[in-house]
Amino acid sequence: MTDTPNTLMAIQGEPTPRRGVYLAAAVFGMFIVAFGSYLALTAYFLRTEAAQTPERAQFFASSIDDALTRLEHLPYVLSIDESTLDALVSGNPEDLNPILADIAARAGAEFVYVLDLNGKTVASSNYRDPDSLVGNYYTFRPYFRDAVAGGAGRFYAVGVTTGRPGYFIAEPVRDAAGTIHGVVTVKIGFNDLSRALSGNGELVLVADGQGVVLASSDPDLIYGYMSPLSEGNRRTLEEQQQFGDETLFPLDWVPESDRRARLNGTAYVWTKAYLEEEDWSLHLLSEVRNSRRQALLYVAGGLMTLLLLTVAAAVYRAAQLRSALAISNADRQRLTREIEERRIAEKKLESARSELAQKEQLAALGQLSASITHELGQPISAMRNYLVAEEIAANAEPNALWPQLSGLLDRMQRIVDQLRLFGRTSATGATVFPVQDTVQAAVQLVQHTARDAGTRLEIDLPEAPLTVRGRPERFEQVIVNLLRNGIDATQGIADARVALSMREEAERVVLTVADNGHGLGDLSIEDLSKPFFSTKPSGKGMGLGLAISGQIINEMGGSFHAKNNIDRGAMFVIALPKMGLTDA
Repeated sequence: MTDTPNTLMAIQGEPTPRRGVYLAAAVFGMFIVAFGSYLALTAYFLRTEAAQTPERAQFFASSIDDALTRLEHLPYVLSIDESTLDALVSGNPEDLNPILADIAARAGAEFVYVLDLNGKTVASSNYRDPDSLVGNYYTFRPYFRDAVAGGAGRFYAVGVTTGRPGYFIAEPVRDAAGTIHGVVTVKIGFNDLSRALSGNGELVLVADGQGVVLASSDPDLIYGYMSPLSEGNRRTLEEQQQFGDETLFPLDWVPESDRRARLNGTAYVWTKAYLEEEDWSLHLLSEVRNSRRQALLYVAGGLMTLLLLTVAAAVYRAAQLRSALAISNADRQRLTREIEERRIAEKKLESARSELAQKEQLAALGQLSASITHELGQPISAMRNYLVAEEIAANAEPNALWPQLSGLLDRMQRIVDQLRLFGRTSATGATVFPVQDTVQAAVQLVQHTARDAGTRLEIDLPEAPLTVRGRPERFEQVIVNLLRNGIDATQGIADARVALSMREEAERVVLTVADNGHGLGDLSIEDLSKPFFSTKPSGKGMGLGLAISGQIINEMGGSFHAKNNIDRGAMFVIALPKMGLTDA
């Protein structure tokens, strides 16, 4: 009974250590399985490689046999040719040289040459080359001795004259009585054969009966011997000068079994095949590490697959969690979207209320403007007339007697003019009228104002009349307002000027008013067109001019926008649909 609490505590404390033990056991087990799989796969791939290499080795051996026998008929054909015999008998072989050169080029032989019975070369296909064979003696070559003895000569050797290895095939030249007068020899180059072996991606060695490597896919192994040379073999090689000036060297070749060998410390799967034409052997070597690497790749692929499956299971579980979270987020986004739509609706409602209030304010101002201008127009005119009369009586300059009073009258007159402009209506409907005439009338109205302000007006109108549809007196109000705004914007500017130009553009009449004043700053035409919005000082305007002008241009079916000039000032552009006189 006293051991029960301790037992419970031990059980409660075991899960975390036990999970660590399970994880370590799983990792160790996976390592054991992976290592065992690696060993089994390596053995399997080595067996497979050993089973496949004999066929490839025999294929290479047959290919080399074919290369050696490719031109074996050529010496015999030349030996029975009468021109060859005549050249040897007559002692005039010079005519035979170009024939041999043409035959060598066409047959793909390195050399074709003719020797007399003394072993002297009397004609050769390379007679033009600096290292020509003509005149050289080759009595020491076994192929010459075999051919002089009446047989066919076959021999591998490094050329004494050229230093290039090759396979020599020789045939005796006989007359009708069978007497031998010389030897015809064909040399097949071995460098091309070594290059052909290097293109297969495997290590290939071709060795003669003494074990000397004659050709290889690795050029560094050529002239190495795979087994020690006896003293007799060395003397024979020196007498025959088979390898010329080339130095023979031992290879680090260690056969480990019938199918395994080491070369220069590297383990290979070894396959041996024999040639039919010569007492030569071909050795095909496949690196053991290739099979090991392949097995390692398979094991790595299996581990990667297992890891991917584990990751896929984790991803699936995470996808389920994300799905639940996505549903929650969708609900939250729907609520956010509904709140945003409500906020936008409230903003639109507030904008509509503000616009309605402005329209009501404009409507009220329109009703008041007529009575205000009527009531104030006559007193202001009378006061101005009194001031002018006093100035005439006193022989004083205009506005010299009471400049402050004159200034107040001017401010009152400008306010009344804007109210009259806003409240003015026309009893006539829209007509087609020439724009130039309306613009000239507006310019006449502001000329005195521009002259007094020191602002130069630059007017550029086309000669051909351009017509638009609308009310000319209201359009005149727009031009007057833009010109006055330009004059006001250039106050205090040196070389102040306001330029008005007009042009025809794509069935539209485009009118531009530009000044070199202070510009618009960060304001847009939408800001400037709001009723009662003004950048002028108090008393200089009511902020209605551009609002009224924009309304007039809209009624005429045109567009109205403004922007800052590149250098300085502002530019207002009006575009109206062009009308023909027949549209009236």
